[in-house]
Amino acid sequence: MKKLVLSLALALSTSAFSQVAPPKQTINLHLNKSNILDNSRDVRVGPVMVLGGASFIVAGALTTPFYVGGSTTEKKPFFQQGGRSAAIISGCVVLMGGVVISLNGY
Repeated sequence: MKKLVLSLALALSTSAFSQVAPPKQTINLHLNKSNILDNSRDVRVGPVMVLGGASFIVAGALTTPFYVGGSTTEKKPFFQQGGRSAAIISGCVVLMGGVVISLNGY
C-alpha cells in the first residue's frame, strides 16, 4: 500500500511540475549569421545522391559473399548475405532517388 501511495504521489508531483514553463534563456554563440543563413549557394543534391548510391552498390558488390556452412562452393541466397545485400539495396534506392531529384531539377 505504501508503494502505491508513494508512486501515486510521485506521478502527481511530476505531472504538476511538468506544467510549469521553463525559463526563457537565450545563448549567444557569436556565430556569423551571413554564412549560416546564406541560401545563395546552389548545392545540387541529386548528383550527390547518385554518387553516394553508386558507391554503396560498388561497396556491396565488392564485399566477399557468405557461403553455406563455411563451404567455398555454395553461396547463401542474396537476401541472407547480411550487409552485402543491404548495401546493394540501399544503394539502389539512393541512386534512383538521386536520379529522380536530378531530373526534377533540384
